[in-house]
Amino acid sequence: MSQQAIRQRILEKLRAAQAAPLACPDAEVFYKESMEDQPTRVERLMLHMKNAMAEVHRSSAADLGSCLNRICSDKQVQLLAVAPELLSDSALCEHLSQQLQMLPVTQCHVDQEALFNTVDAGLTLTHGGIAETGTLVLWSGDESPRMLSLVPPVHIAILHASCVVESLMDMMIREKWSTGLPTNVVLISSPSKTADIQQTLAYGAHGPKQLVVVLVEDR
Repeated sequence: MSQQAIRQRILEKLRAAQAAPLACPDAEVFYKESMEDQPTRVERLMLHMKNAMAEVHRSSAADLGSCLNRICSDKQVQLLAVAPELLSDSALCEHLSQQLQMLPVTQCHVDQEALFNTVDAGLTLTHGGIAETGTLVLWSGDESPRMLSLVPPVHIAILHASCVVESLMDMMIREKWSTGLPTNVVLISSPSKTADIQQTLAYGAHGPKQLVVVLVEDR
């Protein structure tokens, strides 16, 4: 058989495959959400995060400001960069400003020099949590700049218990991610770490040395 004939046969097979594409199955048909109750999922997520060297605190919504102040005091945080999505909570900001110097990060202005050189911790609100892997989900954008979770040596993340799901697939289906996503979805399971040099585990090589999760218990 000549090369021309072989080429023609291959092209015919490709055209036939394109004419009858495989049907894409509906993910909801093949995926069944875990039947675990919310408290069980929360406990599993916390266990995974603690095993990955994250620090986890529990708080009520009313005590959130006091809890954050205690954490910042323990970490000797003096300058706290606060995400825009949290600046609208005037009660929380007033509580924090009583003991801390705050660097508000607005949609149109990020003081990068301060963020890289003088900020001790970044405070963000998470989009949700994944119990299966112990992972925080952050939707970065104008309301939640990605630098706040990547640059300061300490990352403090607020997670509401009602936003904890079983798996990434669960979150994607329930929230219909296929209809729209932010510029970046950041998945965080531990402080920044690497073992590239002589297989020695080191923290903070390319991001925060400490990850502090504040789990807000919802009613």
